[in-house]
Amino acid sequence: MTRDGVGEGGSVERVGGPAEQAINGAEGSAEPRSARGAALVVVHGIGAQPPLRTLGLFAQGLARATGPDGARFGPPELRAAIVGGRLRPCVRFEERRHGGAPRTVDVFEYHWAEHSVEGMSVFGSFAWLLGVNLAGLDLRRQVPFIAHATEPGHLGGRLARQLLHVVGLAGLAVGLLVVALLALSGAGGLLAALEAAWNALPALGALQAVQLFAFLSLGATLCVLGRDGWLAWREGARVARLHAGGSAPAWRGMYAAAARAWRGPALVGAVIVLAALALVAAWARGPLLAFADALEVLVRQPSVLLSGFGLAVALAARWVLRRYVNDIALYVTSDRVSKRARTRRAILDEGEAFLRDLLAGEHAEVYLAGHSLGSVIAVDLIDRLARRPDALADPTLGRLRGLLTFGSPLDKVAYFFRQRPGEGEAVRAQLLSFLHGVRRRGNLRDYGPYQARPYELPFGALSWWQVHAPGDLLSDRLIHYRVDRRVILRRSNPFTAHGAYWSDATFFRVALDWMGFG
Repeated sequence: MTRDGVGEGGSVERVGGPAEQAINGAEGSAEPRSARGAALVVVHGIGAQPPLRTLGLFAQGLARATGPDGARFGPPELRAAIVGGRLRPCVRFEERRHGGAPRTVDVFEYHWAEHSVEGMSVFGSFAWLLGVNLAGLDLRRQVPFIAHATEPGHLGGRLARQLLHVVGLAGLAVGLLVVALLALSGAGGLLAALEAAWNALPALGALQAVQLFAFLSLGATLCVLGRDGWLAWREGARVARLHAGGSAPAWRGMYAAAARAWRGPALVGAVIVLAALALVAAWARGPLLAFADALEVLVRQPSVLLSGFGLAVALAARWVLRRYVNDIALYVTSDRVSKRARTRRAILDEGEAFLRDLLAGEHAEVYLAGHSLGSVIAVDLIDRLARRPDALADPTLGRLRGLLTFGSPLDKVAYFFRQRPGEGEAVRAQLLSFLHGVRRRGNLRDYGPYQARPYELPFGALSWWQVHAPGDLLSDRLIHYRVDRRVILRRSNPFTAHGAYWSDATFFRVALDWMGFG
């Protein structure tokens, strides 16, 4: 192991085969290293994903799941390794053992969000969402696909749920269109109401302008103090719930001491600002009443309320489309011709280089975990590794021991986004199955005279665990894949279930069992 530098509690090392040899030059050795320890790569999902958040959350979850004071692992070690041609931070955990060599696991993250920063327009995401609904309604090809992977006696319920998802998405899209049209229809009335309110405003002199400025400034200051106090309370309560004792040591958060020191002065400051605000309100009573009268003229108009509601819905839809749908649309283009295919290819190219270098490096075992869309990327990366010409003869691929998917939409991706070839496209259908075939269930198609020869795929011994929460509407049980173990996480709130895995101690205990630390 070559150490390039040591920081506070961490180190930098070079890991891997070709990338490391290229860095080390003539001094690099082609001899394989003696493998030791394990590596875990966590692939994040959709939404705003700043670098290192996934790594930090997963590492903290593992630490909490090991018991009070980290009973199973020692203190985490911060490290960095050059893998796949890039410097990647990692967190190393070392298992405490009374006898024998301790086992270590290096936790990495694959941060693919940087490839999707350009994104799509809101209208592009919305149009893509409408196209997805049309694909889901292609029942002629979709029903046999579901029927083959469903247990006898459960087909009716499975089809009903799938149809409900499709109709729900279509209804949501139509509802957004209706709200937008209603808001546009009231645009004329809104402009007239704004003009009437503007005409009702009095002309302001210098003194009145100063009074309004002072009132608004003090009001904004009070709002900022209140927001900070509420956020501090909410974050402290959340941390306290996760560290209330028992499975982890009691902890109030990184900023608890600062918050205690800040609470008194902030409260005194809020009282002073509130008193000053009351005095300024009495001083500026005349201009404030005039503005209140103008506001009353505005809110009495029905078109204003309708347009305000439409604007709120449009802003909420824009936020959802840009934060969540955008990432999905950029990646799951599947085999379709798309200008977004370059984004998908860049994500998979970097991920494959990362995994191949890690598999050729110093770790005896490599594990791959993916949340949400990250689980789709993880499976696609395994598909890529399996399709290389030397895959069956490559001994390093045997080091990939496990796949953990949680909150995974793989079934929905297979239903909505994988293409169903036409009736006469027997060879193309088999090619698509070949490209997406690792641990996929078979199908009921008859390829007739175009039936290809059987082929063998690696990763037959891969341990695939799927964790699913019934309230998670974005994920499923993965009936279209041969999963070794399915774990149900008892989370039923549809608004929080998709992100609940990151704070659930049961999930991280499952992750430890999956890696053999149970």
